[in-house]
Amino acid sequence: MADERDDEDKRPASRRVADQLRSAIESGVYQVGEPLPPLRQLAELHHVAVNTAMAAVRILTEEGYINSKPNAANYVRDPRSVVDSEQELRRLRAELGELRSQVRQAGGNLAAIEERLSGLSEVVTRLENQTRRAK
Repeated sequence: MADERDDEDKRPASRRVADQLRSAIESGVYQVGEPLPPLRQLAELHHVAVNTAMAAVRILTEEGYINSKPNAANYVRDPRSVVDSEQELRRLRAELGELRSQVRQAGGNLAAIEERLSGLSEVVTRLENQTRRAK
């Protein structure tokens, strides 16, 4: 068995456990919505320390395979939902940037309009004063 694991042993233990758990999730051993076994049990199953099992779960959480909550179970999630969320987030950020740009442009336009209004107001006031003096 050591010969089969030579390549695997070059990876950190947390990465090996994460890879094994990911394979189990992808093959349906752990279904979406199901909790993973507790960390202590995962550590025993994979012959690693609890901290190593925690690190493996953290890796899969970052990859979107697990919903992890402190002091609670770690639940399997559909990693495709993370991709959809990330795409939606990128779209929303782009829209937000576009709206900010439009607000800046509108602000610049409003400043120009206010300047023109102020200029016209001064001209109207001057003409009104000239008209009054002429009467």
